[in-house]
Amino acid sequence: MMTDDVPSLESVPATDAMATTDDVLAEATGKISLKGKEKEHVHDENCQHDHAREPAEPAEPQGRNDYDLLAFRGTKDNTTDPLVKTYFEARELFTNAMERLNLIPEGSDPDLIEKHKDEIVSVTSDLMRAFLMDEKACVMNQRILKLAEQYEIYVQKYNPEGTSTSTTESEEEGAETQTTIYTKDSVVFVIWILFSGQQFQHCVQTLGFAISEFESLRTRMLELRASSHMALRNYKACVEDLEQVLAINPDLTEIHSMLGNVNYATHQAQEAISHFRAFVEAAHPDSRTLPNAYYALATLTLQSAPSGATKKKSNQALKQAAALRDAQAYYQKAKAADVRFEELYGVPTGYNEIKKTAAMAFEARSAGRNGLLSQDSTPALLEASEQLKKSFKSPAISSCANCGRPDNVANEGRSVELKPKPLIKCAKCSKVAYCSRPCQINHWNAAHKNTCKK
Repeated sequence: MMTDDVPSLESVPATDAMATTDDVLAEATGKISLKGKEKEHVHDENCQHDHAREPAEPAEPQGRNDYDLLAFRGTKDNTTDPLVKTYFEARELFTNAMERLNLIPEGSDPDLIEKHKDEIVSVTSDLMRAFLMDEKACVMNQRILKLAEQYEIYVQKYNPEGTSTSTTESEEEGAETQTTIYTKDSVVFVIWILFSGQQFQHCVQTLGFAISEFESLRTRMLELRASSHMALRNYKACVEDLEQVLAINPDLTEIHSMLGNVNYATHQAQEAISHFRAFVEAAHPDSRTLPNAYYALATLTLQSAPSGATKKKSNQALKQAAALRDAQAYYQKAKAADVRFEELYGVPTGYNEIKKTAAMAFEARSAGRNGLLSQDSTPALLEASEQLKKSFKSPAISSCANCGRPDNVANEGRSVELKPKPLIKCAKCSKVAYCSRPCQINHWNAAHKNTCKK
């Protein structure tokens, strides 16, 4: 179909803005790149934080981490959660490496690099291992950036065992091609710097290189790329990466929690239910994301209750009653998991949108004939179920129907330095919106031309 047949577009208000981080980190990161040339990097927005409605569990780059509360409260040994164990092992490895790093003089003098090359390699190796174990256990700082420069000089000078080369065509006309020597640790170092600096657009590119280059790192790199996509709110790409992770290693239970959150945020109720169920069935009872999963299941199960059951013993009524029972059971499990979380961490779980929606639905009561609140929660739950159905069937247009982005700040051909622009609606039906004209054309040819105005 010719592009002229595609309906025109109308603007939808945008809601988010770009955010920047430390210019020093941006400058340092620009000097340490796989292509070996300096660039000015603009940091992309990072809206991830603990207990967010949008899935953010694996991507809390260098931010506050609940696990530190366990050490502060002395409750670390009260749980056998394997993620807690991994975090503190990574934390110890990182701390020990930093102590050794502080003994290495700063500077890029060849004699200094020669004298301390063994320590530079050893510290770099341990820091990269700690980052790969759990990025939240590692805090980027200026001294680590200086180490990156020292390690890069070492690699380029000594071409140690395990190095490879990458040849890159320059974008400048007439410029020569560039060949860069790299190791697995140098690539991971670049990823850590970009990830900690919230330069997710650049991080996605480097992670793609690492995924294709290092088979042993593929699962971990896919996790980090999914987190980067989530920070950019590219939900479609995030889901694709997370599904690849599960295909490689189905035992990574927390990935189901992340997928549940993505599908919940994008109003894919059945997919969200499927992943949250898979998560709660296999999750450790002390998992910090368990309360959120149960609250989500309570809400999603409630909204799935059949409507219009008039006869008490009809199939519709029986299915409705079963859905209400299951939803209430999930809500009670969520509250129990909340209690356990507070026992360990000393604080309640965050009051995010999922928890708020569940509380409003399950704590509400209808007034009886005498005007007092009824002890029977059924009428209020049925009313809440109908409201939830409406919100899931008719969500606000908040993302591109083709690629999942919430705005066109990062689409192809548009510079990431520019501020977000509104999504643009299909002028015929106003039921879908796009981040760009190319996305609209692709979606029109692939699907929308068969459903528009229907």
